[in-house]
Amino acid sequence: MELKVANVIEDGRLAGPQVRIAMVAGQLRRYQIDTTVIYPDFDNTLFKHRLEAMGVLGIQLPIHRLTRQKKDLLLYFLCFGYELWLLTRLFRKAGFDIVHVSGGAWQYKGVIAGKLAGCKVVWHLNDTSMLGIIRMIFRGIAKWWADGLIVAGSRVRQYYVNELGVGSSKPVIEIQAPVDCSHFDPQSVVPDKRIFEIEGLKIISVGNVNPLKGLEYFLSMAALLNQEHKGELHFFIVGPHWSSQRAYLKKLEYIKAEKNLRNVSFYGSSSDVRRIHKAADIYVCSSLAEASPLSVWEAMAMEKAIVATDVGDISRFITHGENGYIVAVADPAALAYYVGKLVQDPDLRKRFGKKARLAALMNLDISNVARKHVEAYRWVAEGRGLKNRVRRTAGGY
Repeated sequence: MELKVANVIEDGRLAGPQVRIAMVAGQLRRYQIDTTVIYPDFDNTLFKHRLEAMGVLGIQLPIHRLTRQKKDLLLYFLCFGYELWLLTRLFRKAGFDIVHVSGGAWQYKGVIAGKLAGCKVVWHLNDTSMLGIIRMIFRGIAKWWADGLIVAGSRVRQYYVNELGVGSSKPVIEIQAPVDCSHFDPQSVVPDKRIFEIEGLKIISVGNVNPLKGLEYFLSMAALLNQEHKGELHFFIVGPHWSSQRAYLKKLEYIKAEKNLRNVSFYGSSSDVRRIHKAADIYVCSSLAEASPLSVWEAMAMEKAIVATDVGDISRFITHGENGYIVAVADPAALAYYVGKLVQDPDLRKRFGKKARLAALMNLDISNVARKHVEAYRWVAEGRGLKNRVRRTAGGY
């Protein structure tokens, strides 16, 4: 069954959802599913390059995202009707079977335009922390306009489907964010020199710099570890600094200066995060909220020993004391304690890393995730009433 899918996202900046879109679209060709990605024609350079590298067709349109930035927020509302018309016209003209709306519960335009164009609509939900008003708008639109829902984990399903009651009469499938374990293979990567050549153990965190990443707790953790391991450690925060998060970055820089954290570096963006992981010894996720955190899955695939907060579905794939450590949110002392255990035990780091990669291979690899997308699309295209069906295994399938 050949399907034409439009995957639309209102944010062109490269992050987890954009990486997932490009990766899955590239894989779906082998299943006779032709994907076209529709995305904004600004702030998109890295995403555009990622799509081109995967051989995925992209169409750029002047569509604006919902944001707290006053100028962009004004443009969002002023241009809403026109952008809705652009999307509807494109969907009709191209004859898409399915419109896959990525990016989360606040991406309304693709859903409405898809239905106006007569397409089946799949709405992809990937967070567990959203403003109440946005959740309520989502609830109203999803009940009547979405033909199926993809949830990026069991906690996302609880947050949107169970709590809001939107999945009782439509297909719901749980699909984790994918990692290409053949690409994220520690045996085929050379380490990043900028990190590797620094003496001592390297502790990293990867992700876009924003408050949900809880990086102030990462810094507090570093301060605690410095008291016990003076001169032995270096910490790296790897990820882009978007203009919308300038205030948060300044807060982090102030904390760094206040705590005299000279061994903490804000690395910025990386064109190949595999090399970052290869050069590192320990990976830390200090997030306050996540769904299916791609950066953690990538660290697992790269055989890193991981200490992570109990957010999203991390605890389904990292078992405390078996292949990593799980701690409570906003607890830098716990982060420091368990990172300290890994600092002192290189054999434990190696053992946790090996087991973490095995869990990624079994549950999170792109080959598994692509097959789940195929099934989700076909369920929706064929109009099967699944009545909130979700297949549950260790991989959420």
